[in-house]
Amino acid sequence: MSLFRRNKKGNIPENTASEDKSKDSVTLYTATGNVDAVKDSLLHQFAEMTREVAALPNPDASFCLSLHLHNNAIVILSIISDHKYVSEQIAGMTDFFAQANCRNTELHHSVLNQIRVFNCIIGCFYEYDDEASAADVLDLLYGAAKTINALVLTKRMELFNHEHKLVLSIEGQTDLDTYTPIANADLLDGGAEETDADRMRRERSMAVLQEKGIPHLPGLHAAVKESEARIRSAAEIVDRLLAMFAVCVYCEARSNGGSLEEPHKYLKRIDEILTGNLKSCLTPEETAFLNVKNPDGLMYARFGWRYECCHVLMWVLGLTDELGYPDKICNVSDMAAILWNVKSANDLFDNAKARQAEDILDAADLVLRYDWACVDARIHKEQSPAGLNGEVVYEWHYAFNWLTGANNNADWDRVSVDT
Repeated sequence: MSLFRRNKKGNIPENTASEDKSKDSVTLYTATGNVDAVKDSLLHQFAEMTREVAALPNPDASFCLSLHLHNNAIVILSIISDHKYVSEQIAGMTDFFAQANCRNTELHHSVLNQIRVFNCIIGCFYEYDDEASAADVLDLLYGAAKTINALVLTKRMELFNHEHKLVLSIEGQTDLDTYTPIANADLLDGGAEETDADRMRRERSMAVLQEKGIPHLPGLHAAVKESEARIRSAAEIVDRLLAMFAVCVYCEARSNGGSLEEPHKYLKRIDEILTGNLKSCLTPEETAFLNVKNPDGLMYARFGWRYECCHVLMWVLGLTDELGYPDKICNVSDMAAILWNVKSANDLFDNAKARQAEDILDAADLVLRYDWACVDARIHKEQSPAGLNGEVVYEWHYAFNWLTGANNNADWDRVSVDT
């Protein structure tokens, strides 16, 4: 049933297809780490329509189930969570949809982030007698997609949400104005066992949330537990800070109109600070942005907000005393006063007083919970609680995930922000 980097896994077991029935298929992608919960949700969704359930032999799937329905349809569900296989599929899926010519670049970026955190694939093959039976099966599959926070991929290579709305096609079409990536809490609960230090950190964060009256999910675990954390080196952080600051200033200068002389002047100055290494410090997405002749408003917004990530990195380096509360945008003037007066990256490195790993992990844990509250408010069409600025929180969360080595120590462009 897989559509990307096809191999033997996910294939429909032999001798299950009927010659006298029409056939179709879709694939569900979800970010839940609990395959038992996926299986139970699927069976529950189909329960009233099912007259017989049988397990099918398929060594490549965690579960392979055959459901015979009262309308004579047959549904075969192959639930695959093998890390290597799923990773290969998701890499192919990401590369495929990255080519989509989507004018809404912010939505496009968010959908790609959603794809990157999928860790379970459900191949759904079904046979039916008539179109009404097929429609019944699809309704049940979309209902299942809702319960497990899945997206539905059709054979036409179109991604839909559980409301049957087009999320993205390769042509760049979508029925949505915005998209917020969501990962289930059990994904964040994966990996190493939670230690006493992790539990105490979570409890401290929840105490802050309770004091401020911010809704929270008690069972939500940090994206990276202390034993898994790989805090970036000060040298890495310095290079990332300077390169990102250069892109932010360039973005701001270009968005104000005028000639390209001033924006490129800023890039040249940061390149001097980095002793000619700015190009190597930029990410592929930053490089692509700098090469766009006429950026649109969404691109300006996306890279302009990265000042907030710079603020986090400056705090981690000890270049600013307080991280603060994410209810308003950072003070770019103060940031610029420091960075424009730096003679070299080594000078910045020598003056940095990097925070302890414990302090960074404390802040990362709290920001994760701030972001959960903001996403939850958006889902329910409410204002972010306690004055939180959701855009600021998102950027802080992004920066902390990179700093702590989340998403398997992902490169900057491949960091995902899961709530």
